[in-house]
Amino acid sequence: MTESTHLDHFEVFPWNENFETGNETIDTQHKVLAELLNNLASTLVTVNSEEINAAFDKLAEYANEHFDEEESIWFEHFKDDPWFISHQMSHATFLPKIAELKTIDDGRSVTDMVEQTVKFLIRWLAFHIIDNDKRMAISLESILEGASVIEAKLIADKKMSGSMRTLIETVLQMYDGLSTRTLDLMRERNARKQAEKELQEANNKLKELSITDELTGLYNRRYLDSAFETEVRRALREGTAIAYYLIDIDYFKSFNDNYGHLEGDRILKKVGSQLNEVCRRPGDLAFRVGGEEFGVLVSSASNKEAKEFGEKIRTAIEALNVPHSYSEVCEHVTVSVGAVYKKPSVEDTLVEFASIADRRLYKAKDLGRNQVVSTDN
Repeated sequence: MTESTHLDHFEVFPWNENFETGNETIDTQHKVLAELLNNLASTLVTVNSEEINAAFDKLAEYANEHFDEEESIWFEHFKDDPWFISHQMSHATFLPKIAELKTIDDGRSVTDMVEQTVKFLIRWLAFHIIDNDKRMAISLESILEGASVIEAKLIADKKMSGSMRTLIETVLQMYDGLSTRTLDLMRERNARKQAEKELQEANNKLKELSITDELTGLYNRRYLDSAFETEVRRALREGTAIAYYLIDIDYFKSFNDNYGHLEGDRILKKVGSQLNEVCRRPGDLAFRVGGEEFGVLVSSASNKEAKEFGEKIRTAIEALNVPHSYSEVCEHVTVSVGAVYKKPSVEDTLVEFASIADRRLYKAKDLGRNQVVSTDN
């Protein structure tokens, strides 16, 4: 292979074992998608409109076929499950986003358009495979081994706890290859300093993505672990306390079953937005910890303030006045809250705090819901 040929075709999406889901059909199709993405990136060299459009069309056509087949695999075991619905929505936004990137008229050259699209595809495909598809595949394997859907999802979450670190490391490797070879092909356009700047920006965005819940925009369960450790260290240094609140939407299953999952997602977003409004101080952090459950971590609060804050959360959600005709406690959407407040010790863990909050949350439910329980008495 000559140097020219080598530069005319390069991999911006090198396949490696991190992308294996364990499902042979899906893995084979993902490899084809990766190759089609590499072919699209190669059009950066020729800057030929016909070749670019042909590469786009092949990628879009195959992606559509792949999505249909992949969804048929998940459908049998995950029909109406939030994971499956979220997966479908992710697929549904993929092709429109590519079309949008192709048609935006902002003075970009064709090369810039292709580069921007390739970068989007790298981020989207890597995240979708490593987090979403792997999670579904692990769950499906557990279901086939006899686990319930809930048990299978818990197993998948546990196994995937380090997926975001893998994602960032993998995507950074691909970005490094893309930046270096693009410099070789278009040296006059891309100085190395600019390429490194773009790489850092991509890294920052990926880090932000790795700690954020896609649906609500709140911090996700993975980030809660590190945030808790940070707040414990700060509390130990300053001799202050921290409070953790576990929040559950009352009769959310009834809401979903009767109003539909799209309305359910809308409520989750509204609750997430309201929690963000409540958590305005720098030491107040809101998380979506799973399904209809949310967590709030508050630092440097007194016992009185901690109790008042829990009630503030409850009343803020009730104040949304979202109709819920299928709730047995109120005509509107409400939440139950389990709270724990204490000065932490070096031995304290999130698991212990969450266990106490969970116990009190269930006590709040037993007492009639739409209330805050902050003690075991």
